[in-house]
Amino acid sequence: MSAAAITVADLRKVYRVYGSPWNRLWELFARRPLHREFHALHGVSFELPQGEGLAIIGENGAGKSTLLKVLAGVTTPTAGRVHVSGKVASILELGSGFHPEFTGRENIRLNAAMLGLTPDEVEAKLPRIIAFSELGEFVDQPVKTYSTGMAMRLGFAIATQVEPDVLIIDEALSVGDGYFQKKCMDRMQEFVRAGGTLLFCSHAMYYVANFCQRALWLRQGRVEELGPATEVIRGYESFLLKKTEARGTTAAPVAETGARPARLTETRLGGGRAEAGRRLVAYGEPWRLEIDWETEDPGLQFHLAVGVDRVDGVQVVSFSTVRDTLPPFTGERRYRTVLEMPALPLIKGEYTVYVYLMDEANLHPYDARILESAFVVDNPSYEIGLVRAEHRWGSKGTGL
Repeated sequence: MSAAAITVADLRKVYRVYGSPWNRLWELFARRPLHREFHALHGVSFELPQGEGLAIIGENGAGKSTLLKVLAGVTTPTAGRVHVSGKVASILELGSGFHPEFTGRENIRLNAAMLGLTPDEVEAKLPRIIAFSELGEFVDQPVKTYSTGMAMRLGFAIATQVEPDVLIIDEALSVGDGYFQKKCMDRMQEFVRAGGTLLFCSHAMYYVANFCQRALWLRQGRVEELGPATEVIRGYESFLLKKTEARGTTAAPVAETGARPARLTETRLGGGRAEAGRRLVAYGEPWRLEIDWETEDPGLQFHLAVGVDRVDGVQVVSFSTVRDTLPPFTGERRYRTVLEMPALPLIKGEYTVYVYLMDEANLHPYDARILESAFVVDNPSYEIGLVRAEHRWGSKGTGL
């Protein structure tokens, strides 16, 4: 068992909320409190061994960012015990820790020094940090002139290139373009493989499952579940689904913005027949999906992932070239591939198809396409369930 990199015991964080700034002042003289208490964290306890990744998941307002700020040393706990071993680097709120009047280069020196690097170590790592950030001539411009994406590039470059023992990352990566997001994900994978300890907060459960062995689900400041990442994710997604059903709404997918090294150009469904703007397919008929994509870099490698969900959000089946042990696509600028089911096993329902163009590690999506209500299973009779499973009936004899 590895030594603990992070130990948290009965952690509590309470904020005082005032109706106005004047109430904070008057409370000094009044004989009664003029604030209300907001309990952001209630008795949170966990231990994270060195060299493991822990995902912090939960709804907005659950206390995730507060927990990460306490662990990063940005804020102090109200009660409880927190111990973090080794050098800690964090990416929390964009621009936090940066002096807006200083240039990017000056902020690199300042932040690296705050992380404990000597002047000689800072100068030795400076070219590598600047190269990773890809800020070019902007590295010598004041940080106050940076876009949110540029600030994220600088923060991530500093946090990962100073070789911390513990890396803490909040949702900051979501503002980067597709190219730099992939670069960050690759660097995080290298960090974990090299034995680094990672705390990662994200709403993207796919990333969570790939980076972290365990997950901590916070709900209203309390630990709802702590355990293997796949099990905790399953419980959290089930909770969200029930909540969505109770509200009678479905979550809209968030489109990725920014530059993409590759993009899907067309997706076409085949099989069955087209009728009134949709495709009708019967049980047992061939089902076909053609996927086209293009890239300016023929050296890139690609995998594909496809999901089929019932229109109410129930996940029915998924396909992946990685899971089927196929080699990545590479060496071309334009591609076309076909996914086929010789005999559709579905017996009823209306379905949405999700297509993902993935990187060589099957981790970062370059592009995605959602085919809303892509096809309907045409069945003249009513049957219970979604699929027909291959089966047989047998008899052990006629005696009772």
